[in-house]
Amino acid sequence: MLMAFFLLCITMRVTGCAVLIVLMMAISINVNGQENQISSDIIWDTDRSHSGTIIVSSGYSLTIENSVVSMEAGSRIVVEEGASLMISESEITTPEPPKGIVGFGHGIGNSASSFMIPASDYDEDFRAFISPSEGGSFFGFEFVVNEDESIYGNESELMLEFDSDASDTWITVLGFPTSSVGIAGLELEFDDSNTIQIPGIELETRNMRPYGAAAYEIVSSGSVHITGSSVLGGSLQLDGNTIISQTALNRSTPIMAMSNVSNMSLSNVSIGWSMDDHDLRMGPSTVLSANSVDWTGGLTDRWERRVGQQMVEFSSSDVIYRVDGLGYQQSNMGSLISDQNGIGLVGSGIERVVEIGWALDSDEYSQSPIWAEEAFIITESFRTAWNPQSEVQDYGGRVAVDWNKSTIIAMAGSPDIVSWESPDIMILSIDYGENLDADPNEGWRANLTISNKGNADAIVYFICDDAQTGLRQSIGDAYVGGLVESDDTAIFPINWTPAGEGEMALTCKILTPSQLVNENFWGGGSITTPLIDFLHSEEDDAGSVVPALVAMAGVGILIGAYLMRRSQST
Repeated sequence: MLMAFFLLCITMRVTGCAVLIVLMMAISINVNGQENQISSDIIWDTDRSHSGTIIVSSGYSLTIENSVVSMEAGSRIVVEEGASLMISESEITTPEPPKGIVGFGHGIGNSASSFMIPASDYDEDFRAFISPSEGGSFFGFEFVVNEDESIYGNESELMLEFDSDASDTWITVLGFPTSSVGIAGLELEFDDSNTIQIPGIELETRNMRPYGAAAYEIVSSGSVHITGSSVLGGSLQLDGNTIISQTALNRSTPIMAMSNVSNMSLSNVSIGWSMDDHDLRMGPSTVLSANSVDWTGGLTDRWERRVGQQMVEFSSSDVIYRVDGLGYQQSNMGSLISDQNGIGLVGSGIERVVEIGWALDSDEYSQSPIWAEEAFIITESFRTAWNPQSEVQDYGGRVAVDWNKSTIIAMAGSPDIVSWESPDIMILSIDYGENLDADPNEGWRANLTISNKGNADAIVYFICDDAQTGLRQSIGDAYVGGLVESDDTAIFPINWTPAGEGEMALTCKILTPSQLVNENFWGGGSITTPLIDFLHSEEDDAGSVVPALVAMAGVGILIGAYLMRRSQST
């Protein structure tokens, strides 16, 4: 290609040649640069080095077969939803796999983190310089030599001296937290100034794992099928449909499969040197099939399931609750409270482990192969206008925390409810017999019946308005109501005394607690009467002021006649 370009260039003017040079540079950058989109079916069947990002578009595939692909640092293969990546009889490797080691942070005893300095391999005196991983420090760390002598490192290194007849020496790392600082490796310095570098990963260790960053990523929302291959030093985030068989994974786990639609199948797979304390990290709904898998073992568990932030939704604000049994430690975050929308957090709201598939050789596995979280939301204080006093119990109860839900519904009727107490109020009827006429002064009497189909008592009040004008009406007290026990009814009498005459209807409405996010959560509702004809009775007319005025006028006339006669006689 370069020869063709040269021949083409010499036949053109200088300006044209310069333009071709720029175009060739652009093409080179596109091939070897940051991103390349695949919009066709591509096959890699020769050894190659890959840098930058290659994106397999939906509907297309990348097939790697019978080849070695060296992934440069920072390189990526991205498989979109609807796309596929197939790796067959190939080696996916990198010149920069993680090379450090780090402890699990379990302190002394059988779970202590140790590594061996191979002193017996050398027949001369030497000094061993132990270096922390980049950005780390040994400050405050204790190193125990052969379970006997304790020495302490500084910020940059730890130095030990060995005689020519020294035997292999085990170094146990203690400190808090030991898992936060990695060991890059050893530098052995001999008296003749010769040095030997030994990466941490090449040391014999006990209860330690690799330390460092993955050199490349394979990220998939589509389909990945790896068979008869090996993968070294990469990060595998496989959130679609994944099948891995007859394959060795080294320093490339934990595999991440966190999506709700992740489906992971492993068969005849060997996993070595996982980068964390588990080989597979799954979401709450990830489907796993594992057959003949050689897991890392030791202190590295087979898998973890993790759940991100979860919320809890109550029907009311200011509900005080707690969550028991969160995570492996079954922690309790103390009392929490729902906000003005009835929303609260499950625990602290951060990602947590909800399931562990223990390592096959662990003590935990012998007791139970899998641990699973059993957490519950428990209300501590649930008070509203319907149960404001101790005579009516707290509402609420106990709700199981479902991993697969981002929001747990803590209301009556939720499928996650273990036990729950709350009222369910409804106006059943307003009874008045056949009385559709009334005197406004004497009032119109009726009985309002309220039912409570819930399993908790409620102190309920209601108001009544003119159905046409919406003006508040006098029905006795300002608020009428009282206790309505669970699974029962209560009857409350009213006496409607309107301000005037005419045909009017009454609408009565339950007053629901202001704490409720939705006023209809616990029922309530209203009922409207037919038109009632209000008219003053005749007895009222006979007793009106008109006859009295007539009588007074008659008395006035008599008195006036009497006074006139008396004046004439005199």
